[in-house]
Amino acid sequence: MLRGWSWLRIGRLAGALGIAVLVATAVAAARPGSGQSYSGGSRSSGGGYGGGGGGGGFAIDLLFWLLIENPVIGVPIVLIVIAVVIVRSVATARMTGWSTTPTAAAAVQQFEQSTVVSRIELDRIRAIDPGFSVVLFEDFVYMLYAAIQRARATGTASIAAYLSEQVAKSMQDPSLGEVSGIIIGAMRTLRFSGTDRATVEVEIEIEANFVEKPRTGSERRYYVVDRMVLQRAASARSRPVERARTLDCPSCGAPLESVRGTECSYCKQNVGFGRFDWMVQQFSNRKCEPRGPLLTSDVDEEGTDFPTIVDPGANFRFRELQARDSALTWEAIESRVAHVFSELQVAWSGRDPKRIRPYVSDNLFQSMVYWIDLYLQQRCRNMNENARVLRIDLANILSDAHYDAVTVRLFATGLDYTVSDAGQMLSGNRTRPRTYSEYWTLIRSISSKGTTRSDANCPNCDAPLKVGMTGNCEFCHAKVTSGEFDWVLSRIEQDEAYSG
Repeated sequence: MLRGWSWLRIGRLAGALGIAVLVATAVAAARPGSGQSYSGGSRSSGGGYGGGGGGGGFAIDLLFWLLIENPVIGVPIVLIVIAVVIVRSVATARMTGWSTTPTAAAAVQQFEQSTVVSRIELDRIRAIDPGFSVVLFEDFVYMLYAAIQRARATGTASIAAYLSEQVAKSMQDPSLGEVSGIIIGAMRTLRFSGTDRATVEVEIEIEANFVEKPRTGSERRYYVVDRMVLQRAASARSRPVERARTLDCPSCGAPLESVRGTECSYCKQNVGFGRFDWMVQQFSNRKCEPRGPLLTSDVDEEGTDFPTIVDPGANFRFRELQARDSALTWEAIESRVAHVFSELQVAWSGRDPKRIRPYVSDNLFQSMVYWIDLYLQQRCRNMNENARVLRIDLANILSDAHYDAVTVRLFATGLDYTVSDAGQMLSGNRTRPRTYSEYWTLIRSISSKGTTRSDANCPNCDAPLKVGMTGNCEFCHAKVTSGEFDWVLSRIEQDEAYSG
């Protein structure tokens, strides 16, 4: 007899245990580029990590009933739960071997939020390196991070010039056959120092999702939070813009195949140790979850009511930008943002990456293609109907030797729901609009001037805008997604994540 316990309470027990074991948190509403959770969990649901409050007495009561009053039922259930927890812990702990710092194993157990350094602070590097560009630096970090993840399976010899000896040794995992599908969901600068020292140092935190395929066994997708400490000699100078998005000899630009260890067979230079370019001095894994992103379920927006974070010098720098380009007006920026917004909503709902391609940078495009492919694989689509921009605020302006970057806060509304290809409603609401805001950063080459486009024509040759996956116009073959001709979207950040 189940003394005083109904089958309803048994059901509650099963549900509680299921939640505890699977950590089934909700995922935020999906939107082009940034509305999803790369972790498979929610940015704002409060579940999964460090959550608490409520239910403690009930859990103790259940445990007492299981083990003392009804051991025939309770002991097998508890043993199963313990076994599952151990398996999950082992799967998570396997990534701690990446660490190049002694405290990383403990950090896997508890991920701490850290103060974020604004891009304005990072832009100070231009004082000692006039050719430095925050835009190109972030692209470089994306590229280097992906190369490091792949090298965990293939070996780090090919990128040894960009790694400390300790990192190069610790990253290799002989059990891995391949690491692929590397998508970076967020990148934050945590620490920056050194413009007045012999070495410049930047600490970066990255949220990413990727697939590991072991040499034996089945592949699995992981969500991770990693940190990299990059160092570079203060005397080093940024590479030319034409080499900014490639990994090659940090000194002469020869192919990486010419670099043996840290010595280039072309220029005969020892190119390691951050002498010519950024080197990863430390790499540590702070969090690892063996799970991929979810595509359905929804939670409330977080941060839409926050005041816009406006850099104190934003308006002054916008006037400087106008002084260099008299045709540029705030109304033109608003028009371009609204046009890009409209095109992205239609392309996203239609799962049409070609329509997205002309308006976003390479890194952002890869992220969007990743999500579209997931929706295709799961035979569903996220619909953004009647989407419209409510307001656009100026947040920041950055200009360097290569790019102007305008960050705005975009307020929008629309219907947001997910349906299966068979028409079944999976999440969201077909009738209740959802209001939200995001920070968008658009970039344009400093050599580009004149009116911005708010139509679907090539900004270089004026032909109908048809762009291949590489970002080149099918008529004039110009790469229109690099910002060389018009503003393109390079970053989308959520309200609670943006720091300036």
